[in-house]
Amino acid sequence: MPTSKECRQHAEECLRLANETTQIYARQALLELAAEFREIAKQLETRSSSAHGAKQRRARPAAALPTRRRRAS
Repeated sequence: MPTSKECRQHAEECLRLANETTQIYARQALLELAAEFREIAKQLETRSSSAHGAKQRRARPAAALPTRRRRAS
């Protein structure tokens, strides 16, 4: 699965190509494709941040971890 960064790079490439072409239908298709790549990148970032947040919520806070007692010497 591509990363959000890769999707954004593909979107930029589509925009670059859209600006270079003289064919109106090709330009329109490339602009639509760029928009789709941006939307996918956004969804991947949302999933990534919500998954990261869920992991943090599930992790035990350091204060709740049992502490080891030292033996008296």
